[in-house]
Amino acid sequence: MDERIKEHLQRLNKYYLLLKDAQKLTWKDFDGNAVYYGSTERFLQLAIESCLNIGNRLISIHQFEKPTSTPETYADIFKALKQLGVIDDELSGHLVKMAKFRNRLVHLYWEVERQLVYRFVQEDLEDFKRFEKAVVAFLRA
Repeated sequence: MDERIKEHLQRLNKYYLLLKDAQKLTWKDFDGNAVYYGSTERFLQLAIESCLNIGNRLISIHQFEKPTSTPETYADIFKALKQLGVIDDELSGHLVKMAKFRNRLVHLYWEVERQLVYRFVQEDLEDFKRFEKAVVAFLRA
């Protein structure tokens, strides 16, 4: 396995586990503690960026084996991974939304509602594991 991808997968797993801890928080605890909220938001951003880095690396390695359009946005990375056969339609759709959410976290952070971050951690965290499994399966094929 490519060493850079392996490193990013390890980071992704680390952030996933930290977010799993945050998943245990009640809404009251999450909303009432700036440290919980801030760290959760940051680990969420880092997990998404790990997926983006893995995606970029996969595209750069495999784009000549199967023609793939060059990503112009972060969301396009996940569309290209679908073209390469790394992820399916459903996961691609989830990850495209995730990339757009990452942009809000980074560029419009003052507009991000805590409820969105909390809901993401409660409902969509397993997308990171689905992505990890899809990448590993693709690399082993």
